Parts: sequence; C-alpha cells; structure tokens
Amino acid sequence: GRLALIARVGQIITAGLALDELLQRAADAVHELLGYPSVDIPLVDAAARELVVRARGGLYKQLIRHEDRLPIERGVMGAAVLERRPQLVNDVAADPRYVRPPGTRGARAELAVPILLGGLALGVLNVESDEPFGPEDVQSLQIVADHLAVAIRNARLFERAQAAATLEERQRLARDLHDSVTQLLFGVTLLAESVPAAWRQDPAAGERQLERLMGLSRTALAEMRALLAELRGEGPDEGQETASLAGLSRVRREGLPGALRHYASELVGDGLALDLDFAGYCPQPFDREEALYRIAQEALNNVVKHARARAVRVVLGLDGESVHLTVTDDGQGFEPGDLLLRAAADGVGREGGLGFVSMRERAEAQHGRLRIAARPGGGTSVEVTLPASRSDT
Repeated sequence: GRLALIARVGQIITAGLALDELLQRAADAVHELLGYPSVDIPLVDAAARELVVRARGGLYKQLIRHEDRLPIERGVMGAAVLERRPQLVNDVAADPRYVRPPGTRGARAELAVPILLGGLALGVLNVESDEPFGPEDVQSLQIVADHLAVAIRNARLFERAQAAATLEERQRLARDLHDSVTQLLFGVTLLAESVPAAWRQDPAAGERQLERLMGLSRTALAEMRALLAELRGEGPDEGQETASLAGLSRVRREGLPGALRHYASELVGDGLALDLDFAGYCPQPFDREEALYRIAQEALNNVVKHARARAVRVVLGLDGESVHLTVTDDGQGFEPGDLLLRAAADGVGREGGLGFVSMRERAEAQHGRLRIAARPGGGTSVEVTLPASRSDT
C-alpha cells in the first residue's frame, strides 16, 4: 500500500494539475491506498497566519463541504507548522491542542506531518483514525509530504507564470487597441466634425471628406475584427477585400512601405502635406515591421491630433546594421517637460502618455531605441532605430 501510494503521488505531481485539484487527488490517494479514515491537506496562509483547508479525503471529505481556516497557533496541525516536525498524538482526548472538526465526532488519534520545502512550511499532511499510529505511518507520510512540497511549489510557480503571461497579453492588447482602433476612431471623429463645414464651402470637398470618413471607418472595423479573431484564436479572413484589410494584414501582404503609405494617406487627407521617403528600405522580419508600423501609426496620429502642423515627413530606411524610422512635423511642438514627454521618458502610464509609452515599449521589445525631440514652435521628431536584417525572413 505504501509503495502504491508513493507511485500514485508521483503520477499526481507530474500531471500538471492546478493546485487545488492536485491536493484533492493526493488526499483521495492517501485515504484509498493507506486506509486512513479521515485526511486533511491544509495550506499555510502566511500573511493571515492561518491554515486553509480545502482538500480532504475519506470521512471528512463527505462531512465537510466548505473551506476551513484555522489559526496556526491552534491545533495539532498548527503545532506541526510552528515546530517544523511531525506531531503524533494517539490519544487526542489527553491533548489540549486537539481541535475537533465541526460536524464530526472527531477521532482517537491524529498524525500531522508538515509539508516543508527548504525550511519553509507550505502546509500539512494530516490524518486521523480511531487506531493508533506508529513510526511506519510517520515515515510513509513524510515521504508523501516531501513529494507534495515540490508539487505545491511547482504548481504555484506555474500559476504565477500564467498570471504574468495573462498580464503581458492584456498589456499587448491594450497597446494594440490604443495604437489601432482607438486612434482610428479618433480620426473618424475629427473627420465627422469637419464634414459639415467642408460641405458648406464646397460640396466636392465634402464628398471627399465623406469618402475618407468611410475609409477610416472600414479600416477601424477591420482592425477590430482582426483583434477579435486573434482573441478567438482564428486566423485572418482570407476573403476580406484589400480596401478593408486591417493594418497588420496589409503589412503582411503589401509590405511595410505599402501599409504605411496607405495608412498615412487615409489619415492625413488634404489638410496636411505628406512626404514619404522609403528609399533604401529592405523588408524586415514581421515582428520588426509590426513594431515599426505601430510606432509610425502612433506618431502620425499624434501629428494629426496635437501638432497643428502644415506638413509631415516619414522616412524609412537602412543605415549600416540598423533600420531607421523618422516621423517629423512642422507643428507647434511642446516643452521638454511636457506631460507626454515625461511619460515617454520614465515609462509611467500617466494620463495622455500611453501612446509615447507604447512606442518606447515596442522599440525596446525589438532591442531598439526611441528618441523624441521637440521644442515649442519648432515641431516634433520621433525616431526609432532597430537592429536590421538584410534578408526578408
């Protein structure tokens, strides 16, 4: 039975289970294979100085359906944690530390073995019976407790890794929503506000503004569909028309220069002189081109929203071992201590600074750097430099 239990526990701890399920299966195995009538496997909540019992086996699993929290300073299990050694009590009636679980008649004997990892108490493997325990019981449960210590540590590390990955994915989606859909919708709003005045002055100009408005709306819808498809784990829709491709799909299919040319032309329109220089650019790996596209997208949106510029120039090219992207405008610029610059410099996502922070994060993720230069009345220049690849990969 003891060898079978050790083998079963070995299978359980290598099964990649969530922590609660792992402990529950271990409690069931201890009850079934060794015949202990009642089993508890509480975990230590160090901050609250409590033992938290959710995994039970045998009689206690049937009688107690809720989570229990017990002060570490009380009970035989608490003593196992505080003293870092097994507690064997074969006559609980004579031991004032014994705490009878609510809703049960209790037991005659209790054996509590601490689950230790490097001197740190993670929990307790506790069994109760009407029959006395001996040294073999202590030895067997100690081996199981040692296995559980490693399993608990691994399960917690895995949970933390999953939480970190989830947070990273949320941050990435927040950047993508901000850099694509939110900015496009802002452009739609600006265009919608300008249509009535343009129409009154010249119906033909109003028609052009309406066409741009519809184009931006289709692009925003395509970007949103692309993000939703990604969340659902779906690939891009091959049936989409070229006119309504999401920005990154356009980068994949037409290359970065073509995608930037299309986006900049749609966003800028007739009110801002646009100069594009992509001479000497060589295609880069997609993750690098995605970063360059999103940074250019954010920089162009800032020009349209904030700069009050007459002209904007976008330069994309290679120099030695680096690829450079520069977006320069002749607008109003801003003070070096402006809120947006501070957010870009120190990485804190203050209100209004998310765009600059996003640009910097995208550049750094590609082992590159971002430089923003501005002065009041002297325009703004956004320059990103990334390591270059000489071949399309």
